[in-house]
Amino acid sequence: MQNAEVGVSRETYFEMCEMLGDEPNEEDIPLEITDFPELVQQSFYIYRLLPDIWDTMNGGYLGKDYTIVFSLFTMYEFEKYEIPVAFGFLQNIDQIRSKSIAEKIKARSPAT
Repeated sequence: MQNAEVGVSRETYFEMCEMLGDEPNEEDIPLEITDFPELVQQSFYIYRLLPDIWDTMNGGYLGKDYTIVFSLFTMYEFEKYEIPVAFGFLQNIDQIRSKSIAEKIKARSPAT
């Protein structure tokens, strides 16, 4: 998710290493969605389908609206045992995204 924000793909990373004459560092190689297990990939897909909730008065991101999440799990035929795990992934993804958005908003705001 963070790689998408930066815009560095795996291919771009390898090209940069080659141009600089550096050996690729395993820890720095950007992850792609296909690197994750199928349940994580499906969770990212469901996450993108959920609507965002914004504080219209202050412009802050409040998180995802989970109202339809269980309907989506049913529609995409998640197994019963996968749902709590996928829901946990969704919450973690949203927590990371919320923190990232808050940091961006704070960086754009004038210092007080």
